Amino acid sequence: MPAPEFQHTVAKTASFSGTALHTGDKVTLKLNPAPVDHGIKFKRKDLQDEPTIDAKIENLKTVERATTIGEGSVRVHTVEHILSALSAMGVDNAIVEMDANEPPIGDGSAQPYVDLIKKAGVTAQDEPRKFFDVARTDARGSGKTGRPACFAPGQQIFASHAPRPDRITSSRSFFVDGSDAGGLRTRHRSRRELLFTTKMLSRSWIKT
Repeated sequence: MPAPEFQHTVAKTASFSGTALHTGDKVTLKLNPAPVDHGIKFKRKDLQDEPTIDAKIENLKTVERATTIGEGSVRVHTVEHILSALSAMGVDNAIVEMDANEPPIGDGSAQPYVDLIKKAGVTAQDEPRKFFDVARTDARGSGKTGRPACFAPGQQIFASHAPRPDRITSSRSFFVDGSDAGGLRTRHRSRRELLFTTKMLSRSWIKT
């Protein structure tokens, strides 16, 4: 039997300041360690009682142009970059503190958050991760276009992306380890962002 894969959190607090994409507000985000089985939680430091929102599928509100999660009347917007980076870097448990309703946009990719996690460090915890296998092929449409995200059983994560379904030459395919599966060249940032996003989705959808 293979050795268990353990949960991880950040080793110390690290912060990142910048401008929110949609509001233009100045915002500071702090990434804090969290205990086992805590998951990822967003804390709104700018609101009374500092409410938190669990980053889980039950709290998903919208995915039109940005991902919004919420509990009750509290919302955080444009969380896809920080969540992608956390998952791609193997962070299971963390508290994300913000003094606004969305994180800093940085350069528009997940890279600033990868750099933030590297600054904080990642440390193993004493509880195994919980997984189950994808048992069947499934698909989910998204937004007005209805373009699906498809998942199927497999031994490794393979990503294929076609921005224009009617233009096959614009498609990109590669394995989650970064190797190109189709011999097609991809701009570095697009490739990196799809890698992060695919890993985030795979972890979110197959973890118990």
